Parts: sequence; structure tokens; C-alpha cells
Amino acid sequence: MAKTELILKKNLDIYILFICVFASLLLIFSNNNQKIQKIRSNTLDAFSFVYQPFNWLDNQVFLTKKLEVLSYENLKLNLENQILFSNKIENERLRDLLKFKKRNELNLIGADILSKGVNANMSSVLVDRGFVDGVKKNNAVLSSRGIVGKIIFVSNNHSGVQLVSDVDFRVSVKIMPSETEGIMRWIKNDICEIVEVQSTSDVEIGDIVLTSNLSIHFSENLPVGEVISIYKKSNSSNKIVRMKLFSDLSTLNQLFIIREEG
Repeated sequence: MAKTELILKKNLDIYILFICVFASLLLIFSNNNQKIQKIRSNTLDAFSFVYQPFNWLDNQVFLTKKLEVLSYENLKLNLENQILFSNKIENERLRDLLKFKKRNELNLIGADILSKGVNANMSSVLVDRGFVDGVKKNNAVLSSRGIVGKIIFVSNNHSGVQLVSDVDFRVSVKIMPSETEGIMRWIKNDICEIVEVQSTSDVEIGDIVLTSNLSIHFSENLPVGEVISIYKKSNSSNKIVRMKLFSDLSTLNQLFIIREEG
């Protein structure tokens, strides 16, 4: 206690000076006299460098928080945009399917793909429809744009689909408007060949390819693809027609199975 009193006595002059300066400043800054206000303004201008770093720091903190908020809002908008874009694609796909179904009066069953490559020897997918849904072996399978394959095995709740891209897949097709017939087989990606086409047939690039009435498992006039090139095979009376599938096999996620009537 005595030591504290000694320190206070020793620094008493400093404490009194500090109190006086503080009281003077308080009186100055609380006085509304015009001269005092002018002094106050000049003093603030003179010592503005003291509080400028603090203002800068406050601004940086505010900008950082603002940037975080804007980044969050930007992320939300991007996610919402992706959802809207996905919904737009889905709506367009379903709209195309409804038009296709109405035009052909088909009995279709929607099916989601559960996995790909169910058989090591062929390009195939597994879907979530089976006997209980009326699915049977060899039922044709479509996307909203055209044929993609056929059912190769069925269980109660699942089915395997052999895709067009399987090397053993074949389907009888016709090229419109000439109705030239041939057999389609897969080549690579979304490119297929139509073989056994007579060299005298009237086929042009851009012609549409549909399933023909000679197809065993596919209804007639199902969309298949579009002619992209034609060339004559050497030492043969036939020519080869190459076509591009309407369906993109690499982006399949939902399929439609044509269920047989009765």
C-alpha cells in the first residue's frame, strides 16, 4: 500500500497534467462557440492521420465481409442456374417424348438407368423396370429422340438393355423418303452403318432413318438417325450408308420401354 502511495506522489504532476488536458479537450469539444468549433475542426484536420489507419482497417474488414456475402450469393445463383438449366433440358426431353408418343400411339414405360455394363461382352445398361411393370424380353427401348436398344433379360423389378452400340446389335431400317431398306449396325460413338443398300437406291445426305416393317422386335417408323455419308463398296452391287444416331448414348439417364399390348 505504501509503495502504491509513493508511486502516486512521485507521478502526481503527470496525473494532474493529464487530467487537465483531458478536461480541456472535453470542454473544447463540447462547446458550441464558433471559435471553439473552428479550433476543433483544425485540430481534427491536423490529427486526422491518427485515425486514418483505423478507418482503413474498418473498410478492409467491411469489404472482406461484403466479399464473403457476394461470393455466397454468387454460389447460390450458380446452383439455382444449374437446377433451372437441368429442369429446362428435362422439360424439353419430356415434351419431345409426349409429342412422339402421341404421334405413334405407343404404350411406353419410363425407366431409370441403374448401372451400365451389365454384361462384359456387350454394351448394355440395367434399368429399374421388370415383369411387374409389364416388361418382356426383346421389347424395344427408346430415348426421347429415338431407339437405343432392346430388352435382353427381365427379372421382377429390373431389366437388362442391349444398346445399339453393342457389336452384335442389328435392326432393319428404311431411309426416307425413298424407303430404301437395309440393316443397321454400330461403328463407333454415335455413328452407325446401313448395309445391304442397293447401289441404284435414291439416298441422299440428310435423309432420315426409321425402323422398317421388316424389323422383328421394333415397331415400324421409330426414329433412328440421319444419313451423313454414302459410298459404294468395291466389287459389290451395294453401297454403304453411314448415319448418325438421334440419341446420344453417352448421356443416357432415362429410357422408355415399348410395352406390348395385351
